[in-house]
Amino acid sequence: MLRDIEFASEERINISKQIFNENQILYNSFPIEPIAISRTTFNERIPSVLSETSHFLFYRLQQRNWMNFYDYLAFNPRRQLSWKTFLFPSTAPYSNGDKMLKNLNKNHDVICDLLNTIYGEHEISYERSFEVLMWLQNVYRSSLNRTDLIK
Repeated sequence: MLRDIEFASEERINISKQIFNENQILYNSFPIEPIAISRTTFNERIPSVLSETSHFLFYRLQQRNWMNFYDYLAFNPRRQLSWKTFLFPSTAPYSNGDKMLKNLNKNHDVICDLLNTIYGEHEISYERSFEVLMWLQNVYRSSLNRTDLIK
């Protein structure tokens, strides 16, 4: 995680790589970058989030200056919690907003998790899972071809 300064910081990753090298353990790095937010991001990543809800979340983040020039989250949602109030209002923010408010509440937990992934400091992410699986498959296949592994 490029923005991670604790769990998966560059320093900790480099220490782990050094240990892997010393122990002849295969590894590969797959950087996880922040995700730019659009009006459809929440709906595309969480199918149960309505399009209207996704637009609301985008505009609220934009209105509150929570996105930078490149539409990345400007603040870490784990460290600055003001988003909880403006993204999850207790009453419908506009007339006929009850459906959207219900949808927000229904998806509350998964939206919170997605914000961490979007920011780019989440310990576990599916963002690069295909590349990771392909790398593991290649490691497995190459190990089958190594005669020094057969006893």
